[in-house]
Amino acid sequence: MSADENPAGHRDHARDHARTGRSIVRALVVAVTVLTLAACGLRVETPPPVEPSPDAVEQIRARTVTDSLALSAAASAALLLPDGAVEPVAPVLADVTGFSDQHADQLGGVYVSGLPAPTDSPTATSTPTTDSVADVLEQLASATRTALTDADAVTDGPLARLIASVATSRGELATRLALVTGAEIPSLVPDETVAPADPTPSPDSTAPEGDALSATEVGVLALVHDEAGYGFEVIAAKLSAEQRATAVSAAASHRARSEDWAAAAGIDGTAQDPRRASYTLPAGLDDPTVATALGRTLETAVADAYANAVAQAGPGDRATLIDGLRRATVDAAIWGATPVPFPGLPERAQQPTG
Repeated sequence: MSADENPAGHRDHARDHARTGRSIVRALVVAVTVLTLAACGLRVETPPPVEPSPDAVEQIRARTVTDSLALSAAASAALLLPDGAVEPVAPVLADVTGFSDQHADQLGGVYVSGLPAPTDSPTATSTPTTDSVADVLEQLASATRTALTDADAVTDGPLARLIASVATSRGELATRLALVTGAEIPSLVPDETVAPADPTPSPDSTAPEGDALSATEVGVLALVHDEAGYGFEVIAAKLSAEQRATAVSAAASHRARSEDWAAAAGIDGTAQDPRRASYTLPAGLDDPTVATALGRTLETAVADAYANAVAQAGPGDRATLIDGLRRATVDAAIWGATPVPFPGLPERAQQPTG
């Protein structure tokens, strides 16, 4: 009898076929389960992404930002204190806050990696308590010294220029705050064991350092000082009394520093010497207002030249150039220049101060 004629045989064949199909399905389910579990296991065992360690340049940038934010917070807190809410202290504290916020912003702000913070890291950073305006002054002095050191040490030239400007601004703010509170002007010199406790560089401290810059770059400094010397000689002839004496002193100082830089570059009296016998000056210098405005312009140009030289010089060769930036900024203030957040950086001159 054939299988077609044997119903029992047909049922056995169908049963075997069904049993085989179920075995295949079970095998597929097991395989999918194993693969799913394996994939889950791989995700668990893969280490989480690690935030990259900051290099030396980033550490300096981040430190300058942190100090700026701390100064802003301290000055804001001091404005609420009895000794900080009065004239003429309050405007200076407001500048500390506004300038410091701009410093932090232009430096790139706080770095955020986007990665979750480690579980063992603190959830918040404690803010130092500001008990008096004197605390702000102390923080300003400390932050200034730190920035001066960092500006000379950082390997990134443009960042060095920016930090040197920030340090100069902080030094100005510290001096202003000390004057309006009657406090002693703190030392703003990084190495207090060697340099005098004087916020303003002495004339001798801006002597050239030798081969920190190329002859062409040093020639720029010789030229800008020579033009300032010429300008102040003309201003002295237009002004009277105390202002004339100040202009005469400024002219002599600039002429001397121009000679020093030209000698350091080896261009003094050569065809490469960029200095000229005279320079074009604005009309109307018989008006004292125009004359004093020219004094501000001349000193600001010197500050800009030193700031640019800071970016061109290498690490460890910038201290004299930073001192030149600081001194020109102080001298510009003598002629009525308004404090700005970024001395020597004309491209940031339009930054708001509030």
